[in-house]
Amino acid sequence: MLDNQIIALVKSVVEAQEATATIPGVVIKQAFQPTQQGVNTAPTGYMFKVGDHRLGTPERSDVYDTNSSTIIHTETQQYETMFQMSALSTQDPSNTSQYTSSDILNYIAYCLQSNYAIETFTANGIGIYNVPDVRNPYFMDDRERHQASPSFDFTIVHKQIITSTSNVVQSVNFSFDTV
Repeated sequence: MLDNQIIALVKSVVEAQEATATIPGVVIKQAFQPTQQGVNTAPTGYMFKVGDHRLGTPERSDVYDTNSSTIIHTETQQYETMFQMSALSTQDPSNTSQYTSSDILNYIAYCLQSNYAIETFTANGIGIYNVPDVRNPYFMDDRERHQASPSFDFTIVHKQIITSTSNVVQSVNFSFDTV
């Protein structure tokens, strides 16, 4: 499965459950995009790919297709792909009912581990490991206010399947020539 397919699937799973998780309208974006200008003012979840880890060696298989007289060669590699999810929600100290960035991120973690997510991921050939602890470091924003920048990593398991075809030798002619 390709990175953009995985990112789109994770985004759609979280956004489909935002109302259930009591965080309707939280925007989910891919972090570190070349076209993004400034920080979103609305509560936003960001995700980016940390890396891939291949598991084992590729599984290889060859099948003869009688209709096209070709060999279909398939190589399947199992992958663990790690992503990081973070959230940003500018806090107003006078609004104590507003969700913090950490609140939003904990609800996103719920969305990724819900029955809906597991069923959707499974239907698309993806598995998800548990979501570990949410980290909650702080930084000084552009208005010299302390803001939280919580994040967590999550790992999904998926397969990369590459298929190629090759023609089959129909006949072989041997000849022995003297030199």
